[in-house]
Amino acid sequence: MRVKRIQLSNFRNHVDSSLEFSPGVNFITGANAQGKTSILEALSYVCLTKSFLHQADAAIVKIGSDSFAVDAILENEKGFVNNARVVYSIDAGKRIFIDGNEIKKSADVIGMFPIVVLSPGDFALTTGAPSERRMFMDMVLSQISRSYLEELIEYRRALKQRNKILLDGKSTGSLDTEVMMAWTDALVSHGSKVMMKRTEFVGEFQATFSSAYSTLVEYGEAPALRYTPSFGLNERGTNVSESFYASLSHLAKMERIRGATLSGPHRDDIAFVLNNMPIREFASQGQHKTFLVALKIAEFHYIKTKLAETPVMLLDDVMTELDYSRATKTIQAVSTLGQAFITATDMMSFDENLIDMRETKFHFVREGNMAYDNVRL
Repeated sequence: MRVKRIQLSNFRNHVDSSLEFSPGVNFITGANAQGKTSILEALSYVCLTKSFLHQADAAIVKIGSDSFAVDAILENEKGFVNNARVVYSIDAGKRIFIDGNEIKKSADVIGMFPIVVLSPGDFALTTGAPSERRMFMDMVLSQISRSYLEELIEYRRALKQRNKILLDGKSTGSLDTEVMMAWTDALVSHGSKVMMKRTEFVGEFQATFSSAYSTLVEYGEAPALRYTPSFGLNERGTNVSESFYASLSHLAKMERIRGATLSGPHRDDIAFVLNNMPIREFASQGQHKTFLVALKIAEFHYIKTKLAETPVMLLDDVMTELDYSRATKTIQAVSTLGQAFITATDMMSFDENLIDMRETKFHFVREGNMAYDNVRL
């Protein structure tokens, strides 16, 4: 897949910006707070229907306006072209259109236009809370599997309802056991499928990840991923439902005291390991960053294999997080993949001569406007 063109209207500080993109590497440069990240954020809206910065839609609207719009032209591997449009207004909310047809559910867009995003916030993946790593798993799996996304949505719905019952029971001292059992059954049914898919994913992803890591570190480091669910599973991952029910039964008294569901996919994690040691506790800062970059490169290859479609790579201001050597290796690796979008305040953070010799385009942004662009062949 590649993005041929995008237009931003009242999006952040962009009043009316239009960009034509190279099929190779697109550098978006400019000083801080000029609108570089907003362009990548607009691409995220087209591909994921939301901001990769996890901002509310209303926060994206340019000050003084009551709506925004993003229009894009995208072409897939088979040469089919789609016109995508995302509009949001404070009164009507968000609406999504593909080739003029309104898409009623955001979930129907996920996976149509696959992307991989690396931004400063992603550096919390190796050091932050388990929720960061669950989000990583969910984003990858949701783009390659519609069934996974649907099971995840239904699981979250069941979890929300079950938590409400538990919280009401905590407040009133009385629990509606019949309704509680119905939502518990739904929770286990959908949650078990989510967990089995996550187990399968981590097992498959390991080889791709190890290969990606080796492109950044030649020898001496052995990275690994280990799925750590909130309750024990046997080696083959079967009888997940029975284990889930048993875990909920064991925690039933504590759940009523706390008013919340204490077991399930919403409490899973992935252990990141380097040379058989937890990276969170024993790795250097540089190793953390290499681990993350390798995860994103592996994500690209994994999605490409599963969908038979090349994802677009978005790298937002990550050069400031990497030293010169890692920045150069990262750009060198990414520039050989698919279409890439890279924001940077300048071109001094890496050796641009190592960029793959495909067409490279430079876009310069100033105060929400495209000051100029040029192409290097």
